Amino acid sequence: MAETESLLPSFEGDLATEMEKGKLSRRNFLMMAGFGGLGALGGLKAFGTLTNKTPILSDAKGVLFHRSERCVGCTRCEKACTEFNDGYASWYLARIKVNRNLVFGPSQAGINGYYWGQGNLGNGKIIAETCKQCPHPVPCAEACPVGAIQADATTGARVINQSVCIGCGICTAACPWKMPVTTGEENIPAGSNPNTKAQKCFLCNGKPECVHACPTGALQYVTWRDLRANVPVTQSGIMPAATTTNCSTCHS
Repeated sequence: MAETESLLPSFEGDLATEMEKGKLSRRNFLMMAGFGGLGALGGLKAFGTLTNKTPILSDAKGVLFHRSERCVGCTRCEKACTEFNDGYASWYLARIKVNRNLVFGPSQAGINGYYWGQGNLGNGKIIAETCKQCPHPVPCAEACPVGAIQADATTGARVINQSVCIGCGICTAACPWKMPVTTGEENIPAGSNPNTKAQKCFLCNGKPECVHACPTGALQYVTWRDLRANVPVTQSGIMPAATTTNCSTCHS
């Protein structure tokens, strides 16, 4: 896997990269925190029971499905998402990503890093990136050093336990679509503010607000299916080196 680009300003990319290569485990992360390297981050007591075992999450019951041919790029879904979850409209905090694709489509390999054939300045096709509620092994859950990403007991959606999350931002670097975001004061680097937390789509407990807000029916909440191949990845993502070893126990 290609080396991950720096998405964590306060760590200069090193934390995510070391975890991916297997040089940094959850246990080592705990030791580093104990020596004060991450002492400013809250919730360190949650590290004590963590191991390097791969978290096994059953498939979610549903997933957001986007029909590009119906999408007009109004971004009402982003507004509905954040107004419901955060109390105000914010394209950055939105758990569904449309705004960043309005011009040239999802960023990835291509001219200047964009799919120039899509978006308002291309063929007009708008792509809304959504959380794929990835099947096991789940990249963001695998990479989280504190085990904060779990499956909701009712919907199976991959949710971030806010009481455990330390806002380090590794989940953002781990997700191939860069879907999780960190909250907190504006312009504060991930991991540098104890009040910073990560957020991602949890399907609004089975009643997604974005689906209800979409005026054209471009968004649908459907029975879970693997949608990972439908949208180009935004980054290489992270899958810790230990995952292959751990998974081989059951998948030989």
